[in-house]
Amino acid sequence: MKSRINNMPLGTILGILVPILSIYIAYLVKFQAEMSINDFLDSLLVYNIYTKVMALAVYFGNIVFFFLFIKTDMLKAARGVLLATILYSLVIAVFRFGI
Repeated sequence: MKSRINNMPLGTILGILVPILSIYIAYLVKFQAEMSINDFLDSLLVYNIYTKVMALAVYFGNIVFFFLFIKTDMLKAARGVLLATILYSLVIAVFRFGI
């Protein structure tokens, strides 16, 4: 079972999905009663905090799975999570600094 989970594509997919899910969970916990998901995303753009929220979701969401994979000796999956984190970091840099 460990060998089926320990692969780089699965880690990359997990590293891409976890930040999206963590932003959605933050919306559900804190803002669902006040606004719709579209209003929430629009407010992130209006207040120009979308890169900060995205960075928090990426780093805090992926660090859990990265260290979990390291601790359980699933280094290929951890490598995939790290790849997704680097890709997200590049996207955040482009959005934030206009590189």
